[in-house]
Amino acid sequence: MQEVVQLTLHEERMIQLKKQFMAVVIALLVCLGYTGAMVPATAFAAEATIGYVDLNTVFSHHPDFASARAALNLEQQKAQQEFREKAPSLDDNGKRALDNTLTERIAKRVQELYNPIREKILKAVSKVAKERGLSTVLTSSAVVDGGTDITKDVLKAVGGK
Repeated sequence: MQEVVQLTLHEERMIQLKKQFMAVVIALLVCLGYTGAMVPATAFAAEATIGYVDLNTVFSHHPDFASARAALNLEQQKAQQEFREKAPSLDDNGKRALDNTLTERIAKRVQELYNPIREKILKAVSKVAKERGLSTVLTSSAVVDGGTDITKDVLKAVGGK
């Protein structure tokens, strides 16, 4: 009997949450509709100039990328060698622990090697965006149509090939 009452209370709470959610959505839509009616679309277009950049291309062509990738490959080879040497004397839990330790070490090394490159790229994106008068820059994968491609300019700014 209690299970039926709890289920009913749960259902009632879910109905209340759904009603509250719908009220918020409707209020938001009304506000957005009101804002859209008050501000012409051309005002948005004049204010929001959008650019996009292919970060994967910039990253892979960054002058420091090849050396960072080589250092990471060396770290991975060392980790594989260490695992091969130590694993035979370990039980399954020990192997898992060693694998976790080595994986964490590699992840830390990835951050150490790639974060400085990411920071340089993001600074270059900001610089190019400012020079080109762009208020927003997206990754190229997020753009379906329109916008200004600044990938080549960012590549030049970071000294990429």
